[in-house]
Amino acid sequence: MTNDRSVARLRLTPLLATAVLMQVTAIVLYAVNLAQPPFGPAWGWLPGIVLMGVTAVACWQTAGTPGLDRVAVRLWRSIAICAALVGLGTIGDARQSLVDPERVNQQQHDLPTSICYAIAVVIVIWALLRLPLGGNRSTTTRFVLDAITIGVTVSVFGWYFTVRAMNAGDGQRTTVPMMMLAVLGLIVALALVKVAMTGMGGLEPGTLRWFAAAAVLGTVGGGLVPLVVHMPPGVSAAQVFSPATMLCVALAADRHRRAAALPPRPARRRLFSVVPYAAVAATDALLLWVSGDSGHVVLVVAVAATALTALVAVRQVGALRENGRLLHRVDEQLTQLNDYQQELTHRATHDGLTGLANRALFEQSAQEMLARDEPLCLAMVDLDDFKTINDRLGHAVGDAFLAAIADRFRTQLRDGDLAARLGGDEFGLLLPGLTSADAAAVLSRLNEAMARPLRAGGHELLARGSIGVIEAWPGATAAELLRRADVAMYAAKDRGKGRFAIYDDTLERTHEADQQLGADLRQALADERFTLAYQPIVLLPGGEWIGLETLVRWPDARIGPDTFIPIAERTGLIVPLGSWILRTALAQLAAWNTEFGAVAPHHLGVNVSARQLREPGFAEEVGDALVEFGVRPNQLVVEVTETAVFDGGVALDTLVALKALGVRVALDDFGTGHSSLGLLRTVPADSLKVDKSFVAGIGGASEEAVIASAMIQITEGLHLRAVAEGVETAAQADTLYELGYRFAQGYHFSRPLPPAEVRSHLLQRQLARSSSARN
Repeated sequence: MTNDRSVARLRLTPLLATAVLMQVTAIVLYAVNLAQPPFGPAWGWLPGIVLMGVTAVACWQTAGTPGLDRVAVRLWRSIAICAALVGLGTIGDARQSLVDPERVNQQQHDLPTSICYAIAVVIVIWALLRLPLGGNRSTTTRFVLDAITIGVTVSVFGWYFTVRAMNAGDGQRTTVPMMMLAVLGLIVALALVKVAMTGMGGLEPGTLRWFAAAAVLGTVGGGLVPLVVHMPPGVSAAQVFSPATMLCVALAADRHRRAAALPPRPARRRLFSVVPYAAVAATDALLLWVSGDSGHVVLVVAVAATALTALVAVRQVGALRENGRLLHRVDEQLTQLNDYQQELTHRATHDGLTGLANRALFEQSAQEMLARDEPLCLAMVDLDDFKTINDRLGHAVGDAFLAAIADRFRTQLRDGDLAARLGGDEFGLLLPGLTSADAAAVLSRLNEAMARPLRAGGHELLARGSIGVIEAWPGATAAELLRRADVAMYAAKDRGKGRFAIYDDTLERTHEADQQLGADLRQALADERFTLAYQPIVLLPGGEWIGLETLVRWPDARIGPDTFIPIAERTGLIVPLGSWILRTALAQLAAWNTEFGAVAPHHLGVNVSARQLREPGFAEEVGDALVEFGVRPNQLVVEVTETAVFDGGVALDTLVALKALGVRVALDDFGTGHSSLGLLRTVPADSLKVDKSFVAGIGGASEEAVIASAMIQITEGLHLRAVAEGVETAAQADTLYELGYRFAQGYHFSRPLPPAEVRSHLLQRQLARSSSARN
């Protein structure tokens, strides 16, 4: 609405102010000269000459408006030339009024003046005729019919007034006006029809209305007024109406120049054209006027015909308005239907939560970009630890977090890049025009942006993503790009959180091997072909067994836990595998408790992965298993790595819940994680298992000995039990004992044993205890 009002409001520029002033001056001079000419007749032409020059300048300026289409530029330049020619013709009329005032009254011009007027008329008619009608046959038909209607109406009026003037003995002064009337009538027809069909030729409706006003003034002043008004010598209606016509043209030029700087307004639907009705009304008025001089009978018939015509017109207009209302309702329904269709299309191709593209649109866009045979990189982004946010803070916060991540993608990516949510916490990025090296720089900035805290659901959260990148190659498909980017993404996740990896053939080979091993792992788990071994934890210095650590073994001895456990983590199989290990180990401990009583292991350690700790209900699962097998909670030791609980969250909450059950907690491989000392204040640990890397070089005054010594002091101060892992020699065992360690495990004491060998050892201890009791 603001833009429409700013266009409609008239602003007097210096050019328009000059034009208005000249028009007022022309009216004053004409009125004075019509009563009793106190000035020379040439003075009456001067305001029009100035105003036509102003109009020519205004039209030429409008033609130079930035952004104007070619048709409009051509039209305004033609009108500017026309105004200049009319100005030259007016100068000729002014000169004629000084030489022969009577010829001015008879609308007779000298040859140069007639040439200027004739060329001007030809130019303006040609310019209007060149305005495009839109290429629609029905539009062209309406234009031609309306033009003929106006032409016939104007011709009837011209013929009547000409005959009337000739009957009055004044035919000589009517020839030229009649010719002018016919020509200007055609201009009126064109202008009014253009107004009825607003928006044609790129002209704004207000501009067209000013054109119509100019045509009407030119027709009335140039054709009709000289036929009905007698003027003194040297005075002409053109002294008023020609400047008025040009003033309207100047206003049209100004209007179009201001409208061109604003967004285009939609064309308003017109129910009907006013041109035929105006023509019929004018002809009926002429008929009534003429009938008044022909007797009462003719007048009555004329009045009846006019009344019937008016009734038919009113009825037709009413029907057209009703049709218009129906069309309006149809338009509204079609608009709503189109909006619904667009909404459904958007829903079918976009993610409802984040507003990003979905997988279908992503794959389609990737295929289209590949078809252009231009550089393209595809990236897969998997949010690290998103499940923790969902589990700790709820799905509402998780959804808000995903929406915030999507917004961050939008702000960081370039124009032309495409981000999509492929499912869950997995996103895809299309980066056209980039090689893998270029994409690495873009994704580094994206990772930095993601690392900045973001607010979601009232919480300040950190986002990290593992990103895999693949550069397109000739003949690539969207599906293959996605697969390879997925391979690179998992490689990035293996290297740590918040990293990205670029696909290469090495990753492919590793991925294929992992896939095969993963399939074998899944089958082995289904067939229950895994076995458990138990490595003793001993009391220093004597080496008596006080507990066992449970270790899982692959059916093929050549494949160790260091190989298949990471694959189980990546594929999610660690959850069912860990559950099987827990239940099998507790069942075995329960059997030993039943068979050996006090000689049975005091505690049994079971390794638990970070993925298991983040599983909802894991603590309840442990509690149920303890009850099922009748094992005391303090006999079970849950061994977790520092990395598993470094971020806190759900994993730490699970450990707290296990402690509440009475289960013991051990930090495994202590000293190799992110922030070991900080964890001792937050993790409810009972013991620390010092990593074997610190034990291997513990002899003498090595750095390992210093670290091992510091660790035993820390654990004693915190009232924790320290267990040295990987003890290989007697010297290492002796040194550890001297440093203060009282618990250890390693091949020096025993390799991991199958259940049968553990049972044999326990049986020997039981027999030895029984023998000692008898003695």
